[in-house]
Amino acid sequence: SLHLSVTPSKDGFWSKNMIDTLVVYFAEKIAVNPFKYNALISFLRILGAPKDILHQFINIMSFELKPDPRFQWSLKWFPLVPPVVQSQNNVLQPGMSGALFSNHKILFFIQLEHPSRPNNPVTIPMVFESQTGTTKRAGAELMPNDYMAQRIQNHFRHVTAQILETGGQPGPSSICNYIVELLQKLDPTIPVGA
Repeated sequence: SLHLSVTPSKDGFWSKNMIDTLVVYFAEKIAVNPFKYNALISFLRILGAPKDILHQFINIMSFELKPDPRFQWSLKWFPLVPPVVQSQNNVLQPGMSGALFSNHKILFFIQLEHPSRPNNPVTIPMVFESQTGTTKRAGAELMPNDYMAQRIQNHFRHVTAQILETGGQPGPSSICNYIVELLQKLDPTIPVGA
C-alpha cells in the first residue's frame, strides 16, 4: 500500500497541521481501494505547485476532512474529473486527472453538499488564473444549464469586490476566500421545476 511521509523544509513553510492534513488526506482519499492512478497524479501536481497555491489546497483538504460547523455546506475536492462534467470536444473525460495546470491557469473541481438536498450536490469547476490572481467558476460548458452557476458567479464577484475594497489584490491566497464564501452563504434552494 502507498504511504505519504513529509519531511519539513527548513524555511518554516510546513506546520504540523499542514503535514498532518496532507498525510491523512492521502491515506483516506488518494491511496484507497479501488486505487485510481489519476487521483495520485492530481495529488502530486498539487504537491508540485508553488507554495502559496499548495497552501490553499491544503486548506481545501482540511475543509473536507474537518468540516467547520459555521459552514452550511460540506466540501469535497475531486482529484478526478467528476462524472457530471460535460466538456466540449471531449477534452475532459470523467476519471481524468482533476487538477490541470496550463497557461498560467489551474482548473480543479469541488463538490458542495447540503443537508436540505442530499441527492443534489453542486459540482463546481473552478479556475485560478495566476496572471490576474483571480478565482472564478470555469466556463459554462463545464456547468451547463445549472441554475446554481449564476448564484456562484454572484458570490465570486462579491468576494472580488470585498478584496479590492479593503485595498487587497486577488491572488493565490484568495482561492479559499471564494470557497469559504460559498460554504457559508450559497443559497441551497432548488427552484420549482429544476
